[in-house]
Amino acid sequence: MKKCPVCDIPLTTVDYTGFNVMQCAQCHGHLVDVSRLNAIERTARKTQAELKAEVRAEYQGDQVTPVKCPTCRMTMRKQPLELPGLTLQLDACQTCALLWLDGGELALAQLQFRTTPIYTDAQELKRRMAELEADPERKATFEEHLARLPDEKNPLVEAAQEMFETKTTGLDLVLDACLLALTDK
Repeated sequence: MKKCPVCDIPLTTVDYTGFNVMQCAQCHGHLVDVSRLNAIERTARKTQAELKAEVRAEYQGDQVTPVKCPTCRMTMRKQPLELPGLTLQLDACQTCALLWLDGGELALAQLQFRTTPIYTDAQELKRRMAELEADPERKATFEEHLARLPDEKNPLVEAAQEMFETKTTGLDLVLDACLLALTDK
């Protein structure tokens, strides 16, 4: 049984935006697998208002004292997460690939990701695709125009493909790529 590294009470498994994570019922901290943090950040199941409410209700500041990993009991290393106007110190266990996020920090991480160009560009693309799907006439026109676009061939890609087909050694490929780059300048 894994215990909260702050409160020392048993952690419970909860569904957090479609992902199973462990949570402390007392301090509201989360134990998250490193690989899941990126997926959780990118999931837009909670609205911005819901995330802000979660931060207001659960965030009490960073735990400054070192904590022990709930799995291996080794001291977790502080890992900074830069936010606008604030740097959070997540606790990371290199051995178990786990992160401890104090109460509200998981919502803060999601809010921070929503300020990045990756997120805003993806949301704009989704919005535009939804508009296109909602208008069958506009979609048909788009597909017509797309079909009429010329198939332009990139001379660098063609040269690289030719090199891969004719050269047998990696050194020949590297030298030819360097010569090609120099002659294009």
